[in-house]
Amino acid sequence: MMRQLRSILGRPALALCALVTACDAGSVPPDPTVSARKAVEWGLPLVISTRTMATLGGLIGVNNLFNQIALSNTSTRFIVAPNQDTLYSAAVIDLRGEPQVLSVPDVTDRYWVYQFLDPWTNTFAYLGTRATHGKGGVFVLTPPGWTGTLPPNTTQIAVPNQQAFLLGRYLVRSPDDTANVAALPRTLQPLSAYLGLPPGPLPPDLPGPVSPTQAVLQDGPQLLDELGDALAVNPPDPVLEGAIPPDVSSIGVGPGAHPWQDVLHRNDATLNHALTEGLASAFAEVTAAGVGSATARAGWTTRLDIGVFHDDLTRAVVAVYVWGANVPEEAVYANSRQDAAGQTYDAAHRYLLHFAAGALPPVDPKLGFWSLTLYGTDMFFVDNALGRYAIGDRTPDLTPNPDGSLDLLVQTDEPAGKRGNWLPAPPSGPFVLIFRMYLPQKPVLDGTYRLPGVQRVD
Repeated sequence: MMRQLRSILGRPALALCALVTACDAGSVPPDPTVSARKAVEWGLPLVISTRTMATLGGLIGVNNLFNQIALSNTSTRFIVAPNQDTLYSAAVIDLRGEPQVLSVPDVTDRYWVYQFLDPWTNTFAYLGTRATHGKGGVFVLTPPGWTGTLPPNTTQIAVPNQQAFLLGRYLVRSPDDTANVAALPRTLQPLSAYLGLPPGPLPPDLPGPVSPTQAVLQDGPQLLDELGDALAVNPPDPVLEGAIPPDVSSIGVGPGAHPWQDVLHRNDATLNHALTEGLASAFAEVTAAGVGSATARAGWTTRLDIGVFHDDLTRAVVAVYVWGANVPEEAVYANSRQDAAGQTYDAAHRYLLHFAAGALPPVDPKLGFWSLTLYGTDMFFVDNALGRYAIGDRTPDLTPNPDGSLDLLVQTDEPAGKRGNWLPAPPSGPFVLIFRMYLPQKPVLDGTYRLPGVQRVD
């Protein structure tokens, strides 16, 4: 039978059977190129999360709650496409030592959210305005299999993996309001410290980032080895992800495994080529899906499938392009690189976003809000003399037209008499716009509400 496989499939079949023990007599092994593509699409979210964890953990530490005390500006680089609506909280949670205890106060007079994200990009818990009606409390974050006793008056949050992220946002109504948010008492501490006991064990140190997260779609087959290292710490949850797919394991991907190093060690040029081609195919599919699977209308693209993953490709696309984004019920993000006529934004021109009377984004009337933010093509803020990187329903001096409509002006030079409605563009070159709607109402969530297209007006 192996002689027949050699004649039908050539060397990749033999090389593949050398990698794994799953080649039973009479079976034809999967095409390694196809298996590599599937492995990358399946594992890309975990790789991106692991790199993000290494980078963020290096900046703010592990099991340490970082609370931003000033709004993001041009020097803010710890998260891609930062907003200017909220102050961030963030933590890299590692439960390989002991559980962690999060304490947050009730906040019912402003929007806030704590999102808990596992390394596979599942949002497994929420606290905040929508999820808990603003109620806080004391929450014990526990690892898989934990059988300890909860302290009195605490609530367990069962984390599906050994590691996770906490991503928090608190609405800031104005720059002067930042001190009010910064003063909120919020802590993250080991369970032993909360109980007043001797310190428990510390988790192992995080490895340094292998390569930049933003460059993941330019990586080579060594990404498969990186995936193996990540799987050793955070294997797929049996309920949320199931077992490692057979096609993925067929090329040697698994916890602690290094299939690419194995190929190099054997100097297997044929399988080397197959894995490289599979990787390129996966990156091409992710890129194409990232452009084509979002709903595009009048120059705006939105995703209403974030947090609802029906296939590996969708999960990979979300991880690459909007990692850490909230589920739509919490916030909807519309992205635009082109005006309503399909032309790429160019700071040499002037643009208008016009809302007819009564047609502003439908968000929760009490605590919901919206904003329009401008970025450079690297998805970070671009410096301007006004120091304004976003405009929204809380912008001072934002003035409607006499008929109740509203104009937002995007241009480099200040419009005469309309500073309150002006979002400064960079001195030159292309730029990107993101429109955020927090606590969106049903017309946004079901796709019936449509943002108007941005019009070039010169």
